Amino acid sequence: MQKVTYLSAKKEAFSDSYIAIRSKENRVLTDEEVRQLPYTAASNPNANEWKVRQHSSKRFLDYLSNKKESLPILDIGCGNGWFSHLMSQIPNTTVVGLDINAIELEQAATVFDAPNLNFVYGDIFEITTFQNQFHIITLNACVQYFPNFDTLIHRLKTLLLPQGEIHIIDSPFYTKENLADAQKRSIAYYTNLGFPEMANYYYHHSIEAISEFDILYQPPKNKISKWLSADYSPFMWLRYSEKS
Repeated sequence: MQKVTYLSAKKEAFSDSYIAIRSKENRVLTDEEVRQLPYTAASNPNANEWKVRQHSSKRFLDYLSNKKESLPILDIGCGNGWFSHLMSQIPNTTVVGLDINAIELEQAATVFDAPNLNFVYGDIFEITTFQNQFHIITLNACVQYFPNFDTLIHRLKTLLLPQGEIHIIDSPFYTKENLADAQKRSIAYYTNLGFPEMANYYYHHSIEAISEFDILYQPPKNKISKWLSADYSPFMWLRYSEKS
């Protein structure tokens, strides 16, 4: 069994609140359930969400599989490690799963063990050892936990190799007109669950912020197209490409 590498001090306040809310949402899973992700039992309360994530992760894994070069990958906000693990199964990849949630990271290190896969605890703004190291950086369903999108992307660019890429998957973005309502919904959601403080860690980013990104997947806009789509996801797949 591999161990988690700790590169910065633990941030207990966020981790405790995050795990508490995930437990309330039925998102804290057994080791065997994590091992099967993104596939879940039909009885899982979040089974429909995982069906969406099956499609979005397959799209991205197919994309990686078509690349022939060696691929050092940084998976930001990797949580329990399921997506990092899937990427590590692609030939010529080396994957670092990074998070500041020690409980899920320790589970990831217990469940997934491969020579080309490592799990690291660290604040991406504090770590000094990742400069110019990665061909691919992924943010899978985690952009909403960073307060400033521009600051985040500026930091991640310093970690890329020449012609490196940043990919954002399964993450919400809002028009300026919808931002305020989205913020109100999040506050109401966490308050109703009994964790109003979690709204302080959930941020809403505007579509205008992604002007540097290519849209590799755009969700269908009408109900019929959604129904007919075999790989429907409500979120865009975005790619930033570093110029050589």
